[in-house]
Amino acid sequence: MIRGKYVTLRGLELIDAPEIVRRYNDLEVRRFLLSVVPISLEEERDRIKRSWELRRKGEYYMFGIELNKPKRLIGTCGLERVSHIHRRAEVSIAIFNKTYWDQGLGTEATQLLLHFGFNLLNLHSIWLAVFEDNRRAQHIYGKVGFQRVGTRRQAIFRDGRYIDMYLYDILAEEYRHQLERGTA
Repeated sequence: MIRGKYVTLRGLELIDAPEIVRRYNDLEVRRFLLSVVPISLEEERDRIKRSWELRRKGEYYMFGIELNKPKRLIGTCGLERVSHIHRRAEVSIAIFNKTYWDQGLGTEATQLLLHFGFNLLNLHSIWLAVFEDNRRAQHIYGKVGFQRVGTRRQAIFRDGRYIDMYLYDILAEEYRHQLERGTA
């Protein structure tokens, strides 16, 4: 477990699947995820099991984001497409319990994920892609030190139109500089 002041990143268990399915199938939550169709309980259980296999291989580290008080699963996050040769990975994160949006919990979870990636996996670069209209996520990423480095134009078709995806990354030295300044 990776414990912060308000949230803890922990391994996912099969018992978490019903809560994940219930929350991810909310259209407002799914709006900012790449998945456009609802997921089933069986699919989520399979995804959790696959994440365990990929973790053992060192390719994907998926965590539940658990509120410290009261103990409650409020989202998931992970480092995907981990390359130990190039020392890079892609971030995925979702606070799926809308009650906890805009409370700084996504920021803390992202900071904990960066700590894990840079200090425990010894990564050099962590990147992500975010929808152009996901201002909440863009705010968090800028706050923790990610820099916008590009745009995938008209990358996603949603709600009858194409939207851009913004690409962000952060390097290990930038992360460490943030820590020294006390801003990470």
